Amino acid sequence: MTIEIKDGVQATLSTILEGENPSSYRDAPISLCGVDANERLSGGLFICKETKSEAAIAAVKQAAGNGARHAVLSRSVEEETKGKLPETLETIYVDDPRSTYARACQAFRGFPGRKLRLIGITGTAGKTSLSYVLGGVLAEAGMKIGLVGSLGVYDGLKLSPSLKTTPEPERLAQLLDEMVSSGCCGAIVEASSVALAEKRLAGLEFDAVCLTNIRRDHLDYHGTVDAYRRAKMLIFNYLKPEGIAICNVDDRVTDAALHLITQPVLTVGVQPTQCSVSGTPVERYKGEQTFYIVAGSDAVPIRTKVIGKEHIYNCLEATALAIAWKIDLKTVARGIERVEYIPGRMERIDCGQPFGVYLDRASTPHALTAALETLRSVTSGAIYCILCAPGDKDRSKRQLMAVAAESNADVRVVTSGNLPESQSEEALNDLRRGFSSRDAFRDEPDRRKAIVWALSQAGLEDAVLVVGQDVSTLASINELFVPDRQFIRNWLYDNQPSAESYWYN
Repeated sequence: MTIEIKDGVQATLSTILEGENPSSYRDAPISLCGVDANERLSGGLFICKETKSEAAIAAVKQAAGNGARHAVLSRSVEEETKGKLPETLETIYVDDPRSTYARACQAFRGFPGRKLRLIGITGTAGKTSLSYVLGGVLAEAGMKIGLVGSLGVYDGLKLSPSLKTTPEPERLAQLLDEMVSSGCCGAIVEASSVALAEKRLAGLEFDAVCLTNIRRDHLDYHGTVDAYRRAKMLIFNYLKPEGIAICNVDDRVTDAALHLITQPVLTVGVQPTQCSVSGTPVERYKGEQTFYIVAGSDAVPIRTKVIGKEHIYNCLEATALAIAWKIDLKTVARGIERVEYIPGRMERIDCGQPFGVYLDRASTPHALTAALETLRSVTSGAIYCILCAPGDKDRSKRQLMAVAAESNADVRVVTSGNLPESQSEEALNDLRRGFSSRDAFRDEPDRRKAIVWALSQAGLEDAVLVVGQDVSTLASINELFVPDRQFIRNWLYDNQPSAESYWYN
């Protein structure tokens, strides 16, 4: 892809290559940049992502033929490529060309992130929920905040679909630029482990970073749990020296990694604990929970319609950031309570039916366990779990999802999900193998039939948890696709007697 510089913006090699030394041509103006050697690069900069010398030489020669004047390559191919590249090119070797490309994308937009107060959020679970809660708190404080995350992109004017939690560098730069244009004073950016590993955030400097937890995920990409955890910790490379890190110390991996963070740290946890901001649960019901947030000698009660201990952690991290930014606790409480639900995150579907129905993405074994444990605390009857494989290629967690369902739910139904990776026979077989026997689950690959069966069986004191990505904020898979929440609501209104009480009954 080739990117062109925005009108009115100037960029040089030294601007793009922050921390690198482009020697005599550091002040060369750059207005065109690309990573595809086959595209037009007249007088521009070609950034070669190839890590094998032969492929790199071929790509650079192709780019030179298309008019490139400068080329950036990885230092890993320096020895094998020197003397073999076109003499018309000025070549620069860097540690990671992907970082250079991401910085170029920001530079070509005039570094819009520098005009915003940036908040980065990462973690295995809770990124989206925290971003919604934090957005609510900052909005209550009078701040216009943009959002980039898995549920979509809010540019200050409208919410748009997003196919990736963290977009590619060129799209991310464009979104931040649009937020500046629409009058945003800050932006919340969810950072996935893949985006961090691919250096998509290069060129950004965060005023605050929130780390929700570090568990295991995306091993199909990272290979090992250690590599995954290292990728998560990379976000602190983009935190300003005077920026604030906010971490959940109840998560043992995060707690053990605190010594790696060189910036100021605020910690959160649920009582009993020693931390900067703590939470004390009071009551929890099917449709709401109450807890206290304690910060030093101050405390404030919170009543929220989103239930679960994980949500309390998200509220605590949002509070810690608000305190660091001089926002009072009363404003924090109003901001948290204005977030009545978070799509697909312990989202309650209430159509007057006499039992609980919840949607939860639960894309990891730990997230599924947390959701089911939350339901167990408010359910006296049976828990029905509609289980599908996560919508990614990480096979290592599928059987563990089944183990979590069998351990914490009373009735398990294996079905397909709403994303292609969760619909394959391989994914279904991986789930099936995780159960102790075929009698431990009901097998119904048709998702609608599986949901209808569970809703039909559920009694007065029961709860139904529908697991999987609803994708209602994403592009539809086809014209016949109906989001889970819409399908469930339609069925409940058509088939269940209402439990609501009126003056005449």
